[in-house]
Amino acid sequence: MSVWVAVFLGVLQGLTEFFPVSSSGHLALFGAWFGMKDADLTFEILVHMATLGAIVVYFRKDWIQLFQVAIGKERGDFPPHIFLYVLVSMIPAGLVGIFLKDQIEWIHGQTFYVGIFLLVTGTMLLAGLKIPPEGKAMDKLSLAVVIAMGCAQAFAVLPGISRSGSTIMCALFLGMSRQAGARFSFLMAVPVIGGAGLLMIKDLVEDGAALGSDMLIAYGAGFVAALISGFFALAFLMKLLEGNRFFFFGFYCLPMGILAMVL
Repeated sequence: MSVWVAVFLGVLQGLTEFFPVSSSGHLALFGAWFGMKDADLTFEILVHMATLGAIVVYFRKDWIQLFQVAIGKERGDFPPHIFLYVLVSMIPAGLVGIFLKDQIEWIHGQTFYVGIFLLVTGTMLLAGLKIPPEGKAMDKLSLAVVIAMGCAQAFAVLPGISRSGSTIMCALFLGMSRQAGARFSFLMAVPVIGGAGLLMIKDLVEDGAALGSDMLIAYGAGFVAALISGFFALAFLMKLLEGNRFFFFGFYCLPMGILAMVL
């Protein structure tokens, strides 16, 4: 992988991780179109960790608020059992990662199936145009909604299914407001992405020892590109949620899915 390809894929990850168009699907497609026969899972985990950093920085006020909850101070607008909710939301994706890891890796190399899943994402987003803009605030988040969002996050391990799109749409369909759905969506993403990154650290170190300096530079460039682009993409996405423009990404996913299936 050249530095320029790594930078391009890093920016692609940063944008598509937060825009509801599936970052893993786009990495799989463009990796295949760039002639990468096998998915570079080490690189994918690395750029996912970069976007994790973008989440932590952008939602820093929420992390401060969570710290205050942990030490028994004011919980702000979080529900009473916020820590339990985050733990519960991790379970479905964790089970999928443990028991279906090989199958998911195989699908990453099958662009036809990625295209099908992009069509699913596009259809789901366009259905959101029918949802009333009003919804419940963050402090009204229930365990049932959390479990449903956790299942949506597990479903999104499939390349082409947007994690942000599926979890936010799940929250909206169940009556949450757009801001509340987005905030918890990215809050629940942190332990899942972080856990996947920790599981890959051993492989990353082993690969790094065998890689040349050019590849290490390429990986580093991809990480920085994903971190910077991800932060600005996340800020832009939160603005899009104020209107119906968030759902218009469905018009992008549908032709992109057809293109993936054809090519």
